[in-house]
Amino acid sequence: MAIFPGTVSYVWALWSLGALYVVLKLARFGSREKHLPPGPPTYPIIGNAHLAVDKDLYKRFKDWSLQYGPVFSLKIGKGTMVVLNSRKAVYDLVDKRSAIYSARPHDEQYHIALKGENIANMDTDARWRSQKKVTARFFAPSKLDNGELAMVSDAEHVHRATASLSSVALYGQRAKLHDDFWATGAYEAIEALNAALSPGTYLPTEQFPIFKWVPKSWLSSTIRAEQGFSIPTGLWKQAREHIEARRNQGDKRESLMDELLDNDSANLDPAFQGTKLANFVGALMQAAAETSALTMRTSILFLATHTWVQEKAQKELDQVCGTERMPTFADFKNLPYINCIMKEGLRIRPVVPTGIPHRCTEDNWYEGMLIPKDATIMIPHWALSHSQYSDPDTYNPDRYLNHPGLATEYASSSDYENRDHYTYGAGRRICTGIHLAERTQWRILASLLWAFRIEHAVDEVTGKKIEIDTEAYEEKLFAGPKPFKARFRPRSDMHVQVIEKEMAAVKELLMKWE
Repeated sequence: MAIFPGTVSYVWALWSLGALYVVLKLARFGSREKHLPPGPPTYPIIGNAHLAVDKDLYKRFKDWSLQYGPVFSLKIGKGTMVVLNSRKAVYDLVDKRSAIYSARPHDEQYHIALKGENIANMDTDARWRSQKKVTARFFAPSKLDNGELAMVSDAEHVHRATASLSSVALYGQRAKLHDDFWATGAYEAIEALNAALSPGTYLPTEQFPIFKWVPKSWLSSTIRAEQGFSIPTGLWKQAREHIEARRNQGDKRESLMDELLDNDSANLDPAFQGTKLANFVGALMQAAAETSALTMRTSILFLATHTWVQEKAQKELDQVCGTERMPTFADFKNLPYINCIMKEGLRIRPVVPTGIPHRCTEDNWYEGMLIPKDATIMIPHWALSHSQYSDPDTYNPDRYLNHPGLATEYASSSDYENRDHYTYGAGRRICTGIHLAERTQWRILASLLWAFRIEHAVDEVTGKKIEIDTEAYEEKLFAGPKPFKARFRPRSDMHVQVIEKEMAAVKELLMKWE
């Protein structure tokens, strides 16, 4: 067949135009669209993806807010991330416009690892509303302000204590030993989730769709994601089976799982059917135990390196409690400095320093800037709490002397400039276990500071003080201090006698949770 010169020129022109179109599309892929909040310069295709993998991203959020403004954007491939390092913006958008700022981002790795059965990441649909309603009712302050003795007596070891406090409330079971299922289950589940979901450990398929062509069988991240579901689900199914076996023996207790199982399984709300019930209560257990344990480790780390803070708290404790009794939550208003210490630990090193992302579900304008539909919205916990105060890198609980209330009081207030910190999030997605977390941490802090002096450990060979690096933190989704050594020394023989007396008095009470 003859090919005429004109035909060749026409085909060549089409190929050239097609190639030019592809080149232009690739050149614009990853670029910042018009009207988006400002941000760091982008590169073709990757946008700002090279910046988003920085292990100190939570610190970069503060740096970029100083350079580009408190509301700025990053382009990750085709995706847009908008960072709100502004208390006003968080209030105006995430609090006041919560109807469109409460979703979670689309993320295939999260979908595989959680399968929509973790309250922290599920869509804001009827199931989420049902689970949130149950959580809010069960964790009401009036229910949590009882049972002081059992809680205080469990505060001898942080990880076991926080797990035990959570398991008593959620399952009616106390963790007696460090290797008890009720002491280890939550941390095994969190480790599986950290391995599956920590930033930078899997391909960003939503931002770079070409990665969807990579066979999942080639990716170790897919295996970790599957384990991120199977390991916690297996643990929490085991927990449910244990409670059902206990109940079948006539031993019914006051706990969330007992309460939910009191309903005939056939009449359960769809939000709690199948593995959803086990994963609902398990997710609460994970969050309550792990976040409280990491926060307590931070407070212990800084208390050991700031003896003046201990002395100030102990002076207050001695005035209120003396050496005759341990503090209880009924002393909250009379022991304001314990609250200051708790807040400062949450501020200086929040457990999720970048914050947990939200998603905007429709195009939205804010102060002349476009927040596009499906943009990832970051409430940067560390950056926000390090942008409000002078000398923010210094550990100083005194900065909270004018914040006598618990975090819920400030999170629900329209006075956003007076917000204490953002560790529990904001808007409809604020931590559902905030009441339990606050009371758990306050009780443990008050008990530890009443009973002990927290000091640097001493090398048994050299007799020298073992230094503590307050900057040594884990690089995980849920981050706490790397292992460090500290010494707990009883404040006096009188304090020891009171502790022993309290333990003897609650021994029988504790047995009913075993």
